[in-house]
Amino acid sequence: LEFSTDFFIPASLQVGQSFSAELEVRPRTKNGVLFSVGVVEYLTVQILDGTVKFIVDSGSGAESLIYTPPTTNTICDGHWHLIKIMKKKNLMTLTVDGKSNLNIMKKGKKHETVTKDPIYLGGVPESVVNKGLETREPYVGCMRIMSLGGGKKDKLRRKKQLDVSTLDIYGDVNKQECPLN
Repeated sequence: LEFSTDFFIPASLQVGQSFSAELEVRPRTKNGVLFSVGVVEYLTVQILDGTVKFIVDSGSGAESLIYTPPTTNTICDGHWHLIKIMKKKNLMTLTVDGKSNLNIMKKGKKHETVTKDPIYLGGVPESVVNKGLETREPYVGCMRIMSLGGGKKDKLRRKKQLDVSTLDIYGDVNKQECPLN
């Protein structure tokens, strides 16, 4: 998928106790929403000034992980970058290009993140008030969705169930190709 300015919505998504996503991205800007789901309780992944930030709120306050690259332009260098996120009960991990960060969410917090909202990939419309976003800028660049979802039964995988031709598209999104520049 190639995003120029806007976003698309595949479906409603339940984060629950366990959620993971694996994306390959080739951003052209230093800021943008990779994906966001949830209005009260939520999960977001954003690029903020060249860093990657993963935030989860299960109702007791936001928890976050940040990947800071070795140089400020590493994420926007024209190469593909692999981003993996995982939330399993009270454990969060963010891995970018093989470099992992780990967070154990505070005790006493519930482990389930309740969302029954659309997942927005590449940006969030102005009319939507998803929490946890530190930028409203749309993602500009290319994205390959390797897997997205919760447990084995409801996870979307690129090679099996994820058919981008069936997704609801809003804005300037090319589902067929990704230009070299």
